[in-house]
Amino acid sequence: MGLDIYFFQRTKGKPDADKYDEVGYFRKVNTLLNWVDKHVGKVRNQVLMEVTEEQLAALLNDLQSLTPDNCGAVYPTIDGFFYGYTDYGEYYWKDVRAVTHWVKETLETFDFERDRLLFYAWW
Repeated sequence: MGLDIYFFQRTKGKPDADKYDEVGYFRKVNTLLNWVDKHVGKVRNQVLMEVTEEQLAALLNDLQSLTPDNCGAVYPTIDGFFYGYTDYGEYYWKDVRAVTHWVKETLETFDFERDRLLFYAWW
C-alpha cells in the first residue's frame, strides 16, 4: 500500500469516455499530491481531475524556484498514512528532479488542444 499518483491522457470529445492512456506515474510523492490539492483542486482518493497547461507550467515554475531555504513553503511535504517521506533530504530532492523532468517533457510534448491531462491519486 501507499500513495500512487497517475497522470492520464484522454482525447477531448472522444466517444469512448472510459479509456485513458497513462502518461505519468509517481510513487509516494506526497509533495505532488499536496501541490495539486492547493493549486488545482481538492484531491480525493481515486477521483480524476483535470490539470491544465497553465497549472502544469505553474508547477514547473515552483519546482524550478526551489532552494533548501524555501522548499518547505513552496513545495511542502505532508503527513499521511502511506504517503512516504516527510523530510527534506535526499529522497525529497530526488522526487523534485523526477517530477521536474516529467513536467518539462510533458509541457513540450503534450497536446493540450487535443487532449485532457488528468490527475489521479490512490492511497
